[in-house]
Amino acid sequence: MPDPLGHEILSQRLTQIPQYLEQTLGLVLPSLDKLAAAKGVVATGLGSSEAAARYLVRLLNLWTPIRAEFLPLNHFYNAAAQDDRHLVVFTQGLAPNAQIALAQRKQYAGLTLVTSSTEEGQINAGKGDRAKLLQALANEGTTIIRHPLENEFEILPRVIGPVCAIAAALVIAAKLGEQTLPTADILSAFSEELPAELSLSELADELLSGVDFYFANPTLLYSQNLAAKLLETTFRPAPCLRDVFDYSHGPFQAETLAPANRWIFGTDYEAECKLIADTAGLFNRISPAQVIMSPLPEPFAIFYYESVLNHIVVEAARRSGANLIDWPGKGQDGEGYALNEPFSGKDACE
Repeated sequence: MPDPLGHEILSQRLTQIPQYLEQTLGLVLPSLDKLAAAKGVVATGLGSSEAAARYLVRLLNLWTPIRAEFLPLNHFYNAAAQDDRHLVVFTQGLAPNAQIALAQRKQYAGLTLVTSSTEEGQINAGKGDRAKLLQALANEGTTIIRHPLENEFEILPRVIGPVCAIAAALVIAAKLGEQTLPTADILSAFSEELPAELSLSELADELLSGVDFYFANPTLLYSQNLAAKLLETTFRPAPCLRDVFDYSHGPFQAETLAPANRWIFGTDYEAECKLIADTAGLFNRISPAQVIMSPLPEPFAIFYYESVLNHIVVEAARRSGANLIDWPGKGQDGEGYALNEPFSGKDACE
């Protein structure tokens, strides 16, 4: 069947997530001794990989004595000082921008690369420079952790690699923190249909008209891929990601003049239910807010939220006629996308 807009490709990939997610949750990891012995961890990633990097930071701080910090890519573009912490870089396809952080690896005590890329896959894709980079990193003793899916670039939105990167972060942190994962529960989140209390058509329409996300738990810290998923499948502005408590500190006042859609993300944890109930009058004062409740607690709720958003964005893409293959601005982003080296100091602003 012809699929000029890429909607069927997107739908097919969504059905493949459970098998790849199960594969990732069962990863046999290489030695994490260097990471375990680190004085601290700096994690980074761009786009959907930012969520995985931030998730690792959250989990290391939650489950281990290793203190972790997320730093944005622009930190690595600037001259990086010597840092005795361990660097962890998330990048599905070794994107040029991610190579900026990798170029600063000698400033750190060690490097872990979490990626989908292989030397063979990069050579087959005509990206020999990336294959050489992988070989160089391996020769230097870099810890390389791979997850699915290496070739996911026929359409703009990637839905398998990002959630598998998040799962890889979970597996790494669980290993270091000696945690037992609720693997069956996580996988079940992707085998369920949209809850009956949520209307797919209504949610898709709200998404297309603009929506902000409010969180009743710390998933807010690593929810970036939920916003990226919406942006890359509909080409609508990404939602603001906010704490439930933020709503009364500006957003509500602004919405009395310009109403917007609000989605609240929570779990059935008692304190979250109370918070959502206590603020319902405020959130529903202008128009009803959607409430998306995960049966999984934080820090696992992200997998349920990912699954719910997947149902919604594919419907929204169809309704909007978004072209996911020949997307707006395709091939016109080189000035930013192609940057792959840190600032050298030779071309400073005059």
